[in-house]
Amino acid sequence: MNRELVIVSSKDLYLYVIFEEGEAVEVRVEYRDLLKQSGNIYKGKVKRVVPAMNAAFVDIGEDREAFLPLKDIHNCSEVKLNENLIVQVKRAPISTKGAKLSCKITLPGKYLVLIPNNPHISISSKIEDREEKERIKNHVKKVLQPFNEENYGYIIRTSAVDASEEALIEDFLSLKQLWDNIKELSKQKRTPTLLYEETSKVFGILRDYAGKFSKIVSDDIKKLKEIKEYIQKNFSQPIKLEPYRKRKVSLYTYYEIDKVINKILNPYVWLKNGGYLVIEETEALVSIDVNSGSHCKHRSLEETAYHTNLEAMREIAKHMRLRDLGGIIVIDFIDMKDEEKKNSLLEQFKEEVKKDKRPVKIKNFTSLGLLELTRKKLEDSLIKQLTEICTSCRGNGFVKSKYLLLFELEKKVSEMKPFVKLKVKVHPFFIKAVKDFLNELKLQDSIDIISDIHQDINKFSIERVE
Repeated sequence: MNRELVIVSSKDLYLYVIFEEGEAVEVRVEYRDLLKQSGNIYKGKVKRVVPAMNAAFVDIGEDREAFLPLKDIHNCSEVKLNENLIVQVKRAPISTKGAKLSCKITLPGKYLVLIPNNPHISISSKIEDREEKERIKNHVKKVLQPFNEENYGYIIRTSAVDASEEALIEDFLSLKQLWDNIKELSKQKRTPTLLYEETSKVFGILRDYAGKFSKIVSDDIKKLKEIKEYIQKNFSQPIKLEPYRKRKVSLYTYYEIDKVINKILNPYVWLKNGGYLVIEETEALVSIDVNSGSHCKHRSLEETAYHTNLEAMREIAKHMRLRDLGGIIVIDFIDMKDEEKKNSLLEQFKEEVKKDKRPVKIKNFTSLGLLELTRKKLEDSLIKQLTEICTSCRGNGFVKSKYLLLFELEKKVSEMKPFVKLKVKVHPFFIKAVKDFLNELKLQDSIDIISDIHQDINKFSIERVE
């Protein structure tokens, strides 16, 4: 597969865009001045234990205390008030929530993920054949046994299938050394403190794809040098590194990344057959609605629904990666009665999400015909990373209608009677409607209207003029 990584830099951030066969499939954002990344390891102090929430709150030296679910305590030495713990951020701070922690430390390598405080050995769920799983697990365990006197646990990544024994051993020893360094640093440092952080998201990307990129292009020469050193140290196969030097056209424009960003920010996704998706995020989940639109090429309603759902499913799999949607995702496919078609859709969906580097678990259709699935959430979705709360609607997604605002104004004016003169301040968006309204009530001479761009669009201010 032809896979390219395009890295666009600016004063404040990096955009990492992965292209497969010329199509953008994944975008990751890295802000230069933000430390809070998923995967960081801290020496923290337990500040509160809340049995009602089945959780502890840990000071890791950040703005907000981080959240440690107590179901995870079997991986912790002891969770007591003012106790020191080595913890890892499993989900970066999201919205008003602090970071989510775990005592189950995982250190990802090229072929393995080391779990130093848990002896369990597992293998990537993307390898489905049971016999093949057992064969690979036994082989890797045999290879690493002489070097694993501490009985560390690990996860065997899909990339390990094609790795040589020497490469597996090298990866394992490298991760062991990293853990030794973290433990030693923990003894030396005061609490709270950062013990380990990934210096750049690009290294995680390279590990996730086992370095399988045909080319990496960037407009940042310094970043390319860092990548070159990392590749030489960690990968046997070379990757073409290409500095972008065209001054008249930016790298952002050349790869049409503006169109990719606009696609991510648009709640509507149009299907080739005339149907469309509506993707909306809420605090608790992501809802995706599938609509047939103008698609009516098939003989029956059931056939139309099935073929629209098939195309929608492929687009949903793409957009989960592209938008980095996580947590609970609920999909309202077009209703189908045929159980075989439903099962066929599910099986094809499971195949499609195998391209995704994040774990995706597809459940079944509910009694209401909704499909439930989960996708591992490590940080805010791209929409939340790339946008800010609208200053007009305050994040509601709508503003009051002029009829409601005028209704409220009429009631307020009525409450202030009798009066000689009033002054009303409104947002310019509503100024004409308010003027027309006061003219109809014949109050234009008794009420002065002031247009104020700083006035909350959903409110007005009213006062007596002495």
